Amino acid sequence: MKMLFLAVPKAIFTGKVKPPMFRNPPITFVWLSAFLKQAGHEPEILDGYSLALTEEEIMAYITTSKPDIVGFTSFTCEYSDICHMAQRVRELHPKIRIIVGGYHANTFPEDFFNTAFDFVFSGEAEEGLPRLLTRLDGEKKDLSDISGLHYRHHDTGTWISNPQGPYIPNFDHTPMLPYAMILKNDYDPWWTSMNSKEGKYMATVTGKGCPMQCTFCDISKTEGPRYRAMSAPRVIQEFAYLYNDLGVTHVEIRDPYFTVDLKRVAEIAQGLINQNIKLDWGFSSTIHRIKDLDLLTLLRRSGCSFIFFGVESGNPAILKREKKVTPDQVIKVIAMTRKAGIYAHCGFILGLEGETEQTIQESIDLAIRCRPNAANFTIAVPYPGTEMFNSYKEKNFIKTYDWKDYRQDYPVFETDHLSREQLLHWLEISHRRFFFRPAYIWDRLLQIRSWKQFKDHARIGLSMFRDTMSYKT
Repeated sequence: MKMLFLAVPKAIFTGKVKPPMFRNPPITFVWLSAFLKQAGHEPEILDGYSLALTEEEIMAYITTSKPDIVGFTSFTCEYSDICHMAQRVRELHPKIRIIVGGYHANTFPEDFFNTAFDFVFSGEAEEGLPRLLTRLDGEKKDLSDISGLHYRHHDTGTWISNPQGPYIPNFDHTPMLPYAMILKNDYDPWWTSMNSKEGKYMATVTGKGCPMQCTFCDISKTEGPRYRAMSAPRVIQEFAYLYNDLGVTHVEIRDPYFTVDLKRVAEIAQGLINQNIKLDWGFSSTIHRIKDLDLLTLLRRSGCSFIFFGVESGNPAILKREKKVTPDQVIKVIAMTRKAGIYAHCGFILGLEGETEQTIQESIDLAIRCRPNAANFTIAVPYPGTEMFNSYKEKNFIKTYDWKDYRQDYPVFETDHLSREQLLHWLEISHRRFFFRPAYIWDRLLQIRSWKQFKDHARIGLSMFRDTMSYKT
């Protein structure tokens, strides 16, 4: 069967689609496409989000492509956009079946139990989705044994929910990911300036699941509490394919917890060196998994140029609860990372459980003291399925359940210590104090090596300035 994965443009239901600052590959669709191809199906990917396609352009593509199924992946803030596009597909192409999965569908599958959708997946779909398409294309129509599938009964129209099955134990048998499906979209690495005529950027996934159990994150519920991954040789094979066969120059590993096994990380780095795979690459990590300069030096030699650290807070109590580290450890690890020549980016979240104006100031102070190459500050989002959501709901902190508002620049809650207005105020202050410092500006200027880099930095800086000013209105 022919399946079209559709990445929906932000705010398409309002008719006001804007291009994103960075084009990011929809790696989830590439990952699932590998399993569909292996099963003999025909997947396609339309990245309407990165390409900022209009509704008319998307519908014209669907009319020309004529897929049997259209699929979506659901982040909570995209709920309204996905429902809108699903309804439009249903109206104009009533014979096309429509399916949705992803984070929001894992916690609230019933939000999609309406006439716009035929199927909803909870949990992993690598095995269930190909099986579903095979059943729909064959004579056997019984769907009761497809784990995590929710579907409408063909006679009564009532929704039936199958229990989720076990997680895939490892991914060494994963087919080579078909990156070529989306490579023509000219994606942009966020950590560096890249000329699309000279380089190609792609994201990948080498493992899933996370044991951290952060109160604000639902990855462990969606992907499981144990990190399951490809072996080091299998990852190197993936990188070799990207570099040698596709000409990719920049790669971002989007595993939720890539540094669980530091021996595996070192083996991957050494393998890239041994096979002369000269990629500019990087990943995300918690602070406490980066332990010594030797590993960082090896990573840098292998081409690793950035690490994103989810620090989240500068308050010792919140930091210990969420990340099991201290502010001094953060400072030490960021210093080691920069000493190894690796770009260190730190993420901070405002409004976590126990947050006050004082603890927010501690976060801003730590962001300045630890001297990362860059940082980002966001407002906490109580995503459905997280400990934070359950706690804030029980305490009546959540002020809206309009899912489109569940984004990282807008507070959907207020606590006993922080109003929504205060959260927005501190989001502005955090950006001003970190990014508008002479030391930060001078540090960035010293890293500029071309006119394109200067223009990219100016574009990002102007966008940040406008966003900062917009908080006032």
